[in-house]
Amino acid sequence: MTERSTRLFVPPTDRPQAPLQTIAPPPALSRKADLLLATAAIDHSGRIPARRLLRALAWNPGDPTSTQLRGDVITLRLDPKSPRRIDSRHHVFVPLGLRDLTGIRTADHIALLAVPQEQVLLICPARVLRSLMADHLALEDDAVVSQS
Repeated sequence: MTERSTRLFVPPTDRPQAPLQTIAPPPALSRKADLLLATAAIDHSGRIPARRLLRALAWNPGDPTSTQLRGDVITLRLDPKSPRRIDSRHHVFVPLGLRDLTGIRTADHIALLAVPQEQVLLICPARVLRSLMADHLALEDDAVVSQS
């Protein structure tokens, strides 16, 4: 008895490859924009309570939001095409992939910065704030030394 090999899958060769989609970077924030600050702990499902800041942005439960990574900061904006929504408790959702990329873990305290003029909510891991403050304080220390 002789066995013949049978092809189980033959990839199509006549279809052209779809072009890669690019994501437009979010617009830069104005240096004169107001920043509203809050801190919160992220829960095991990636939800963050943000009632006060959502009110300042005039965002409501049920509004669709999308997230993007910008450097080490997660940006959250309203997006009518997104399936993710602000929940009834005024919590916003951060996907696991973005939490992993930024090092955010369950119960971590993070900084939330609302920029009402830009209609954006920034989610900053504590290590980003530590780094910014360390750089800022180092610059101040340099300025004090040079003034003496």
